[in-house]
Amino acid sequence: MNTSSDGHYLDLPNARLVPTRTVLRTQKQLQSAIKFQAMLCIHGGVGLGKTLTVRTCLRDLAPDTTLFFQFHRHCRLTEIKKSVAATLDIPNSTCGLNTRISDALAERPYVLVLDETQGLTTDALEWVRNLWDTVRPRPTVVFVGAEDTRRHLRRRPALASRITQWPRFKPLHPAEVVEHMPHYHPVWSKTNDEDLLWLDDAACRGNFRDWAKLTSAIQELLTEQGQPLDGFTRDIAREALDTFDPSDLHLSADDEL
Repeated sequence: MNTSSDGHYLDLPNARLVPTRTVLRTQKQLQSAIKFQAMLCIHGGVGLGKTLTVRTCLRDLAPDTTLFFQFHRHCRLTEIKKSVAATLDIPNSTCGLNTRISDALAERPYVLVLDETQGLTTDALEWVRNLWDTVRPRPTVVFVGAEDTRRHLRRRPALASRITQWPRFKPLHPAEVVEHMPHYHPVWSKTNDEDLLWLDDAACRGNFRDWAKLTSAIQELLTEQGQPLDGFTRDIAREALDTFDPSDLHLSADDEL
């Protein structure tokens, strides 16, 4: 699996996608969906690595046929069609646009990734369903979205009945934090388990986006002080935590900033 830092939150240098159980499961589910030209819905809370995982896995599984889309909330169907047409490099004039898109998608076994699915309208979702129903070979459709995405799609039974897998992303368990964070970034390569769990409980709570924020802050402090990237100390960590919103922190009396 490609584990480069491309696509990490804050474009964090030296960050890697670590093979958590969720990442490995997602890779297998995407592989299965591509094999059977299926639909799946990947959902979960913000900052858990859904989009990064999908992008990274598909760079391995379908590097030349993946089309990635992220539309703003309640984006009009006409805008979506024009965006898809532009990505497929076909004329996007309104007349006959549906047919031209269908014909272009039929040329290769495409994978359509629709990020932030929770913001798509009923018209947009029905249009995607119709494409999947009529285009041959069928495009693989990957819906990616926030925690309420599953409920959003379930309100449309005709579409939901066609989705074969509904994997949910959850925060890392403490054991996963200890196992994977030392491989996530050099900042944590020599950090002991107790400190990793302290930081996870204090600020990150298994959320990769918060770990990225903390890692970036510590990396900047270490660089400013001329320290090596693996020169973690609790004093450095406390200084980095001072950049967080205090309402997001859970610190004991001894660790108050």
